[in-house]
Amino acid sequence: MNRRNPMSRTDAKVVQTELPESEYWRLRQLADEEGISLKEALRRATGAYLEAKDRPDPEDPFFTFHDRVDADAAADDETDAREMDEDLYGDSA
Repeated sequence: MNRRNPMSRTDAKVVQTELPESEYWRLRQLADEEGISLKEALRRATGAYLEAKDRPDPEDPFFTFHDRVDADAAADDETDAREMDEDLYGDSA
């Protein structure tokens, strides 16, 4: 590993792709404005894309379940994970 490239050759894969010319020039312009290479701009864009995809889905019933449950009834009930899965995702969970 060297200081200019935080990845060693064994940690990295070379990826080749095509971009529409307008996207290429816009990316090149932004990279130049930030004083980074096109390669670094693509790495950052890839990282941002992966980070966005790794976030939980806000539409997942798990995140809206509390809106559908009567708080007093929930406090009195004991449940296990299977029952919770059935409540959230239906019988096939």
